[in-house]
Order: sequence, then C-alpha cells, then structure tokens
Amino acid sequence: MVRIARTLAVPAWTFTAAMPNDEARPDAFALDHSGSRHRLALVRTRLQPDTRPFCTFLVRATDGAARCGLGEGRPAPCRSFPANEIDGAIRFENAGCTCDWSGVTADESADRALLSAEGQAREKYGQIVAAWNDYVGRFADPFELTHRDFCRYLMDAYNQ
Repeated sequence: MVRIARTLAVPAWTFTAAMPNDEARPDAFALDHSGSRHRLALVRTRLQPDTRPFCTFLVRATDGAARCGLGEGRPAPCRSFPANEIDGAIRFENAGCTCDWSGVTADESADRALLSAEGQAREKYGQIVAAWNDYVGRFADPFELTHRDFCRYLMDAYNQ
C-alpha cells in the first residue's frame, strides 16, 4: 500500500478499502472499541454489474492476457503470486484468479526469495498494526477513527 501510494503520488485511501474481518489476525486493525477488526484491501472494480470484480490496477491486453499495471510498484503478495510454498516446495496456487498462468514456470530460487521478502513485509506490517491497535485502545469511548486515519498512520509509520 505504501509502495503504491509513493509510486503513484496519491493518498492510500483512494485505492484501498477497510474490509470487515472476523478473524483475529495480526494484520487486522481496529477503528473503535467495538471489537470489530478490518483488513486493508486494494479496491476492486467491475466492468459490468454481473461480472466478477478484479483489482483496480489489473490491465488486460486485447489478447486476453492480464498483468499488474503497477509493474515493480506492486505489493509483495502480487509480486510473488501465484507462487506459494507448500510442504517445502514452490508450487503455483492461483485459485480464484482469472489470469492464464499456463505458460509460467516456477523459478524456485527467485520465488523463494519473493516469498521470504513477503513474509518479512507481513511481519513488519503486523507490528505496525499492533502499535495502531494499542493507539486505538488508548482513546476514550465513544470515538471512531476512519480508514483514512489508518492509512495516514501507515504512511507515517513507514516513513520512520
């Protein structure tokens, strides 16, 4: 999210959304004392009401191929997708994706490095979210913070 905001020089809240999250996850953030949590997600777009939504940054070529329009600015999970480490081996796991990955082969060394970097980024993000949740916990009730507040906090946290 921070990489995209910096690359495009736009506020993060213009291309992300706070999605409700039921699970207790390290990346789930609070906006109030209700106990509900959210996860940050890239905005998804529909071409028509009855079509499946897709990432707002996905660019489709006339031949049907699809690629991320952010290039090297894309987030770590998008850079490593569809590679996944399963039982110690690098495999492609692209359930739910409509892109054609049939011609893509795994580069075990590069994919493992991407997955490792993604794990480190996820850990750092989890620490920042934990600090945010502690911050939210110090507010007196009633109050409510916004998705925009969280995005500003993230940008500040990554600038330190």
